[in-house]
Amino acid sequence: EGKMKIAAGLVPTWTLPMTKPFVFESVYTAGDEDSQQRLREASQLREAVAAATMQGDSAAAAAAIDLYLPVLHGVVSSVAAHDGLPSTGGRLVFAWTSGGDKEPGKQYYSLYTLGYEVCMIVSTRAYCECNLAAQELESPSGMGDEPSKKALALLKSAASMFAAIASHVLPLNESLPVQRSLEVLPLYHRSLELLCRTSCQLLAINQAVIRGMSVPLVAKLYSGASQLCGLSLQHLSGLNSDWNDVDPSLRNFASGACHYFLGVALQLQAKTEWEAGKHGEAVSQIRESKHRFDKAYSGGIMHYASKSLSERVDSDRTQTVNLLALYEKENGMVYFARIPAEDPSVETKVVAAETGHWSMPAPTIRVVFR
Repeated sequence: EGKMKIAAGLVPTWTLPMTKPFVFESVYTAGDEDSQQRLREASQLREAVAAATMQGDSAAAAAAIDLYLPVLHGVVSSVAAHDGLPSTGGRLVFAWTSGGDKEPGKQYYSLYTLGYEVCMIVSTRAYCECNLAAQELESPSGMGDEPSKKALALLKSAASMFAAIASHVLPLNESLPVQRSLEVLPLYHRSLELLCRTSCQLLAINQAVIRGMSVPLVAKLYSGASQLCGLSLQHLSGLNSDWNDVDPSLRNFASGACHYFLGVALQLQAKTEWEAGKHGEAVSQIRESKHRFDKAYSGGIMHYASKSLSERVDSDRTQTVNLLALYEKENGMVYFARIPAEDPSVETKVVAAETGHWSMPAPTIRVVFR
């Protein structure tokens, strides 16, 4: 069963990847006592990360990673500056579960370099941002201005991390085993970046509605959300066809949400056209809206939706069904407008195109090897 859930505001949430403790000083030979202490510090900070992810505490995990990541970067930089891998003979193997795997608890391993550890740590930090954004939106003040602003900042941060992994951390400079974590695949991170941007777009839509912006503008924004979700689905579909361990909820949500957002956009556009006296166009658009809602249901969006999202989708679909019956009846009895044969379209507006830039924190330690 898939692990991903959909929180209020259509924000995907994740089960954090888990890892076993790792002792740096059992693998690397320090050249002096200070360096040995720094390696011990890296091991202790990593243990705090492992404990927080085991508890599923996104806030604690994020705080632990923020302490560990610059220290890890210091170890990585020190190793890169040293000829060869200074080793005690211990095995440099990191064990992690995946945040996007359909089998909870299934472990994946690195092959003797630090790149896999960096990839998994930054990925986990991005998952934390998504979960914290969902918590903001599920708070009692929920979709209010302040929680929305906090959630938007967190989602932009997560999107920038996923983008940075795809562009700068991957591909790893090591051979990949046949059984490998999704987090080592650039297309996976591109898809998650786009899902985060979709959530940013939805927050913009909520604010547009609260501020009373025009229905045509809101329709364009929903069409933009559909476009972003569709691009995410393309990346997921572009993963190796032999790779069968992707959490099915991820693809199903992206597929269903893509149709749902477009269905809402078409419904809003149909209302605008009907009020403007363009009755044939309105009938065409409301028919296509119902078609998109039907595809959203078959795509699986309801299987992974929260109660609030389920109610929202059901309400929007019911409204479309009622409008379809009304428009077809009135057009057939009163207006007799020609219904266009071509499929209707909706203009698109994307306001979540830029999510900022994330880069690795500066290394805070330097290790001297023997």
